[in-house]
Amino acid sequence: MKRIKTLIIEDDPLNALAVCRVIEKHFPEINIVGKAERVNEAVDKINSLQPELLLMDIHLIDGTSFDVIKLCKNMDFKIVFMSAYHEYAVKALQHAAVEFVFKPFDINELVIAIDKAIDELLDQNYRLKIQTLFNNIEHNEHQIILQGKTNFRVFNVNEIAWGKAIQGGANFYMTDNSYYFAAKPLRRYEAMLTDHSFFRCHPHYLINLNQVKEVKPELQRIKMNTGDEVMYEDRRYDQLIELLELSKMYA
Repeated sequence: MKRIKTLIIEDDPLNALAVCRVIEKHFPEINIVGKAERVNEAVDKINSLQPELLLMDIHLIDGTSFDVIKLCKNMDFKIVFMSAYHEYAVKALQHAAVEFVFKPFDINELVIAIDKAIDELLDQNYRLKIQTLFNNIEHNEHQIILQGKTNFRVFNVNEIAWGKAIQGGANFYMTDNSYYFAAKPLRRYEAMLTDHSFFRCHPHYLINLNQVKEVKPELQRIKMNTGDEVMYEDRRYDQLIELLELSKMYA
């Protein structure tokens, strides 16, 4: 059986040891080929050992795991990021749909993240995920990956007018009147989009406040710039109006 060459990039020896033990217990198909604590050391080992999987702490002694990736000659590997903080980075990781676990990590969460990364070893679109991650971190872009049944697409969050929860996932309706089916629940994306002026106005609907044209209290409807009308719950009306006023102030 071919074993998956794996490199652990972690500047805390105890965390590195804990990761090794998890792998030894749960992943006989993984072969740990090396460890690294610093940016240049990690880059050298990636280029020489050519691992298929990286388990990377975001914050290293002399830089970040993003510095490592930028210096690599190729991207023929998958990554599980580990983070104790760096909130901005964690949000970017979520938006880019790459695997990460919080530190101190829960063993089950780490196992699940590694499992998912192994499943994605043949993902031909992985480079696009990493590019989305860098766009969000380095260029302050606000892109999100929507995962369909068999592929995914990258959208700027301001392209999304509203979303609707449906069986098996969610439909996202765009400002150009197209739509995209995402094979994950609407709630999965709600947490990512809330910081970008999105509001869950109804259990079935998530709206972009910047795309609201009119609120119709007599019908409990919100008219969007796309011409669509979305229901809202009466109990959420006051918060809806308050958020709309705030969005106009900062527009």
